[in-house]
Amino acid sequence: MLLYFLEILLFKGGVDMKRMMPEIVNVGMYDASLVHKNAKSTKNRRVHMYEIEYILADGGTSYIEDHAYPIKKHGIICAKPGQIRHTDLGFKCLYIHFIVEDETFDKLLKTIPDFHIPEKPQLFEKAMRAHISAFASPDTDGGLTVMSTLFELISLLIHHTRYLTNKNQGTKNNATVINNALNYINENFCNPITLQDIANHVHLSKIYFHNLFIAAVGQTTHSYIQAKRFEKAKKMLMTTDKSFSEIALECGFSSQSYLNYAFKKEMNCTPRQFKKESSIKY
Repeated sequence: MLLYFLEILLFKGGVDMKRMMPEIVNVGMYDASLVHKNAKSTKNRRVHMYEIEYILADGGTSYIEDHAYPIKKHGIICAKPGQIRHTDLGFKCLYIHFIVEDETFDKLLKTIPDFHIPEKPQLFEKAMRAHISAFASPDTDGGLTVMSTLFELISLLIHHTRYLTNKNQGTKNNATVINNALNYINENFCNPITLQDIANHVHLSKIYFHNLFIAAVGQTTHSYIQAKRFEKAKKMLMTTDKSFSEIALECGFSSQSYLNYAFKKEMNCTPRQFKKESSIKY
């Protein structure tokens, strides 16, 4: 993981290794209950360095710029220079604060979300504790262990940020597919469209699209189409004098008899009974 991170930096080119090294200001464990015994919130302040914090227990709310993040155990905060932040207490975390001068390094760090909860938080907690332990131990190797453990943590964060970006992009792409599919269905549900027709429209295989649609909408395309057809049929029964056969064909049912069958199965009454009930309510 550390090599992965260094490769990213070196790939950018022109990296001054001395300038790249962060200046570690402080590390440790923070417990707001020991510092702010009677306060409900900390004061607004401007961040002057990178502040990476691993949350150890559920607490209040962390505010960074205009965003409010509920303080949840295993969450990771990465506040960046120039941001305004304050916290509704309580709050307990492991923290690492450091200054970065290298522009390439700085750009990478700015991609890390201000707050997220990783899928494998134990990796990040382990990396945080390893760095804090190295920082607190006697310096016998010229700070190599301290820097390597910090880079290991940052590498984890950047790698996970890229994973989240790809995952979110996949989610956005899926949302676009579903919206396109729903628009197609809403425009064509009165026609005899099939699952294959819809899958072809969004350029996916039938089985993949079927599973994607159920996961996003909570029902099959057949159920969704039938619901749209029933919705239109009920409106026409209540607002027009068209015959039952005309309503059946205009709503996508193959015949009046099938409309009667499907309507009774869904509504526990025939279209005629539904129309009569609407008149009785007058």
